[in-house]
Amino acid sequence: MNTVFLLLAEYETSQIPLSVVAEKFLSISPSWADKKANLGELPFPTYRDNQKSGRLVHISDLAEWIDKKREVAKKEISHLQ
Repeated sequence: MNTVFLLLAEYETSQIPLSVVAEKFLSISPSWADKKANLGELPFPTYRDNQKSGRLVHISDLAEWIDKKREVAKKEISHLQ
């Protein structure tokens, strides 16, 4: 299955609030994620839909990051075997 499609099925939108991504995928608080986003320290880009909205993560960027993490894990496990 394609990671993008799985994320679309779960969130039903292409823009996921950073607060959701922070807790589920990064295991950090939304406020800490927002600070890291302001400093450009997150592993994927974030943006605001408008000046008053919270930060968002595009589903393609999140899926790409998840897939990269999976590839790293696969390489690590293959070296251990």
